[in-house]
Amino acid sequence: MKARGIRFDTADPKQSKRIMKIAKVAAELFGTKGYLETSMDDIAAAARVTKGGVYHYFKNKAEILYFICSTYVDLDLENLAESLAGIDDPVEKIRFIIFRHIQHYATHEYGAKTLLNEAYCLPSRYYKQVKERERQYLRIVTQVLFEHLGPGAGKDLVTALAFSLFGMMNWIYSWYDPRKSLKPGELSNLVFEVFTKGVQGAVM
Repeated sequence: MKARGIRFDTADPKQSKRIMKIAKVAAELFGTKGYLETSMDDIAAAARVTKGGVYHYFKNKAEILYFICSTYVDLDLENLAESLAGIDDPVEKIRFIIFRHIQHYATHEYGAKTLLNEAYCLPSRYYKQVKERERQYLRIVTQVLFEHLGPGAGKDLVTALAFSLFGMMNWIYSWYDPRKSLKPGELSNLVFEVFTKGVQGAVM
């Protein structure tokens, strides 16, 4: 297991499980209380380990935040380019991106909230690495939109549409609870229909 810039020994599956447990409970705390309001004592208590046990894997709270943020962005990017290369229709590529993005949110809700709301608390070198991975994701989505809209679409328009799409997919953190609201597939289809039909109108 490796977060960029931080290495973890994963030869032992038990250690890997402990790392993920600490990260998971920390993400829930960061996503509900906030990063600044959460202490290492809070994380240790929620994970049911000693504070020394937390420090065994993470030097400080910032490393935990970085692990959560970088792992979530990597989840969005993992095999994305390869998957899209196997889809011919640009509209279906957009559908794939939307469904995948919202499914990731539904299954990693607190990791998403931590990335969206707390990443600014990262030390500069960690923040830059996370943002570069996010820009890579944006470039992939922008390229798909260029494919869909064709040569008549200007760069500024496509960039605006890409950010609009991310706004639709990411803003759900403020209201969407997959346990109580629409199922992820239903929400994904709604976003897909609204976005693709609106995109067509924007370039006519």
